[in-house]
Amino acid sequence: MFSSIPLAGRASGPREAQGGGQPPGGYGPPGAPPPGGYGPPGGYGPPGAPGGYGPPGAGGYGPPAPPGKPITGSAATMAMHAMTIDPKTGLPRGEKAPASMPAVVSLVCGILICLGPFTGLPAIIAGVLGRKAAREHPQTVGGYRMATLGIVLGVVNLILSLMVTGLAIWQFLAPE
Repeated sequence: MFSSIPLAGRASGPREAQGGGQPPGGYGPPGAPPPGGYGPPGGYGPPGAPGGYGPPGAGGYGPPAPPGKPITGSAATMAMHAMTIDPKTGLPRGEKAPASMPAVVSLVCGILICLGPFTGLPAIIAGVLGRKAAREHPQTVGGYRMATLGIVLGVVNLILSLMVTGLAIWQFLAPE
């Protein structure tokens, strides 16, 4: 089974007599890292170990560009950006400013007609505030028509609530 002729380039010793292979533990010499960069079995490894699915580090796309960062490039790039970005608003040309929060609240409350005056009155108040903000700052605040529609729906909501309340009172007081 074992030959007494030593192999070229290999020294005979206890390992050779044991059949060679990996030492007990299966990872190589004691204290050496496991092969392939993997951690010890049955856990995540020591803190600060490289690799794995830990928290994101400094990689990725980097921090967002600051809002006031100038556009640089060739003359053609500068001309393209000058044609596509409105200098007053900073938005692409033809794009309107986003709607204000009161305008959105006004429209949502106006749509909820089923809740009666509980949403009709807030729709009117928020609509007035939304229209005022859009009128005072047209470059940065939008939603003027949304707020107007919220006011109209709020008024319809209040009128329907008054009509239903009046009809209920009339039915209650009517003689049989």
